[in-house]
Amino acid sequence: MTAAEMDGVWSNLPVPERLSPRQMLEELETVNVLAPLVRCSKLPFRHLVSLYETHITHTPMMLAPEFSRSQIARVADFSTSADERGVFWMEPRASASSSSSPSSSARPACHPSDAPDFPYPSASYHRPRPHSRLPPTPTRPTPSSRLVRGALVAQLASPNAASLADAAELLSPYVDGVDLNCGCPQKWAYAEGIGCALLRRPEQVADMVRAVHDRLGWDWPVSIKIRIDPDLKLTDQLVRTALAAHVSHITIHGRTRHQPSTDPVSVPGIRFAVESVGGCVPCVANGDLWDLADAEKMRDTGVRGVMAARGLLANPALFAGYTLTPQHAVEHFTRLSTSYGLVFNLYHRHVSYMLEARLGRAERIWLNSFSSTPAVVDYLASRGLDVGPGSRVPLYDANRGYNLLATA
Repeated sequence: MTAAEMDGVWSNLPVPERLSPRQMLEELETVNVLAPLVRCSKLPFRHLVSLYETHITHTPMMLAPEFSRSQIARVADFSTSADERGVFWMEPRASASSSSSPSSSARPACHPSDAPDFPYPSASYHRPRPHSRLPPTPTRPTPSSRLVRGALVAQLASPNAASLADAAELLSPYVDGVDLNCGCPQKWAYAEGIGCALLRRPEQVADMVRAVHDRLGWDWPVSIKIRIDPDLKLTDQLVRTALAAHVSHITIHGRTRHQPSTDPVSVPGIRFAVESVGGCVPCVANGDLWDLADAEKMRDTGVRGVMAARGLLANPALFAGYTLTPQHAVEHFTRLSTSYGLVFNLYHRHVSYMLEARLGRAERIWLNSFSSTPAVVDYLASRGLDVGPGSRVPLYDANRGYNLLATA
């Protein structure tokens, strides 16, 4: 195929659909999600995983009071680009409507905007800028495949409704929804009244969700991320109260506040929370997802999406079916990190995570001893990776690696 013919094939692509996170979860099969990672799910890493079938990405947890008050905090905590969301061929759910409007058949009647003729839609919903992302292939995989643009969700932690609404309003032009952190187990967070401190304060959670809706409109996506409670009745109470506040979807981490990450995830606990939701909104499962087999196990709980954290840190191409981080993922990440300006310590940490399973102990120690980005780049180049200044790795075609050469 000539270059002109190739250009013609790509130019005939339909315009990607722009769906909210809830719409994606309700209408599409096998939705994959990047968890909010402390200091790690920054812009370059979000862009990277979006190349490998990760459809919804999250920012790291940001403290709403500081974000809403301080320009320094806003600059330090959040950055985005028009191209960070991926473009994917996705299959519709068998029961989903072909319409891009969210389903309201199972939505609790808790606010006038639940009615289909509610006359005051949100005026501030995100309208993404033009972008240059393409799907992995110009060919529709099946006749029913839909071309969909990915979604970006900002995760916020707040001890009060006002700060959450302020931060959400500042972020609203740049993201596709906000997520309230109700699951951070760290002691400092609990002492500040955020994260897991909210698990047993369902009315406060509901007030905070309503505050964002009051500020941004009742169609603005506001989700929550929770942990299961040792007393599952309290999980049920939290879920039902959040539903009454018109939460858009719920992410369930299958551990309690006191369980470390070395403890196994409670699949029955996740299933219980999903049953408590009762299909009113979609759910996402989180915890111990290291490969596609783990993802399928999680989907069996009745969730509409699966979320990975440490699994994606170790292998950003996990959802694309790779068992180990492929070489081109490290090359992509190096290029993205230098383009976006990721600080050295985070770049170094990510590369170490990605290569850990491929390196012996002595070489891992050597890699961890480097003290600058050029040193790491030189090391990667010495191992045969294409990370030099002339690198032309096709970012829009990560699933196929080098099969399609980038144009000049």
